[in-house]
Amino acid sequence: MKNIILICFVIIYCSCTNDVTSIGHDLIYDEDFVAVERFPITQTSTVKLDSFATSTGSYTLLKNLMVGSAKDPFSGRTTVTPYFEIVPYGGTEIKNTYGYDSITFNFSYSGSIWGDTTAIQTYSVHQLKENPVPNSETDLLYNISTVEYHPEVLGTFDLLPSKRNLQKLYFRLDDKLGRTLFDMVKYNTEEIRNALFIHYFKGLALIPAPNNTCVFTMSTLPDSLNVKLHFHDSDRSYTYSFAKSTEFNRYTFMHITNDAAGTPYSVLTDQMMNLSFQDAAWGNAALGQTLTQGLTGFMIKMELPIAPAGEKYRTIVKAEIELQPEQYANLDFSLPSTINLYQSNSENKVISPILDASGNAATGILYYNINTPEKNKYVINITDYYNALCLQPNALENNKVIISIPVNTMSTSYNRLTVDRIPVLKVYYAKYE
Repeated sequence: MKNIILICFVIIYCSCTNDVTSIGHDLIYDEDFVAVERFPITQTSTVKLDSFATSTGSYTLLKNLMVGSAKDPFSGRTTVTPYFEIVPYGGTEIKNTYGYDSITFNFSYSGSIWGDTTAIQTYSVHQLKENPVPNSETDLLYNISTVEYHPEVLGTFDLLPSKRNLQKLYFRLDDKLGRTLFDMVKYNTEEIRNALFIHYFKGLALIPAPNNTCVFTMSTLPDSLNVKLHFHDSDRSYTYSFAKSTEFNRYTFMHITNDAAGTPYSVLTDQMMNLSFQDAAWGNAALGQTLTQGLTGFMIKMELPIAPAGEKYRTIVKAEIELQPEQYANLDFSLPSTINLYQSNSENKVISPILDASGNAATGILYYNINTPEKNKYVINITDYYNALCLQPNALENNKVIISIPVNTMSTSYNRLTVDRIPVLKVYYAKYE
């Protein structure tokens, strides 16, 4: 009998424990046991990264490059200029009896395109004056990095950027360059025989015209992105290629500019600046707006409300951030498939990813509602992070977070999320009464 009484006492004691670190995985979620409170995240704003990496360093091949220029009605005009090295890649040996025909610039579309694809796009190819200089500490180049190039145009070409037209492209370059490279290969000069070529021929820049209307990705594989010599003998044609290499991949990067003139976001000229949700009221976003978008550096900044633990015998068992995409806002720019959550500070720095209980990055997944698209939403589960935050005595100093497309894809995606309703923090309480 004494044992039974002791067991009952332990059960009653445990059920009354109100530890807000409890995640409540074993609780049954129904109206009798869970209360939900919604806290508008009124301290929401847009910030803009000063810089982000657009290269991958010495040992990792950058699989895709982006190129183009497009004007987005929400974020302004973004222009992407790729810079890349080429080295002797190989082909047919050039004999003295072979005759030069031409030189071409070749590249292949690699699957993603944003913007208006109904207009003719113009590009020019230029030779670099210097090798790029990666950051001495990170071995990386950034969106603000640039390299001077020769004003002489090696080649200009126009294209209509339909996916069919983009599959495999080649355009003629200046024959003066072609004949020079042809003779170097034919006579097997010192630059061709060893690694000196990268210092002789610094690389290329592919420059989009300022009035272009789209941005797309192209593959960096040697068979996709190269400069090719074309020549012949009496009855056959041959080629020899110059292409990218893993050895000198550190010299490949993209220079990216964003001009938000004509939008509320043009005031964000420094990463420490914030544009509040309410101050970005414009166009169809009558109450306000915030956004995150690849290539531009725009991110959503929030100061999370600190929810009370609740009445006695109540525990926070779940916490979520909800964002509803602005309707009809995407046009030629897709919504990101996921968004990430990062710890931030008063200087708007991206400090570190916020993790869940399993050590994985906390991400927001887009939930579609086919019948009522105005109810589409991103949901980010922040239960573990939020419980820990609420326990901190200085929680209101450490409640700053950034929601963004994954920062490591900032240079590889132009997807955009705009939000024209105040985001919401949903807190689920378990009730033990």
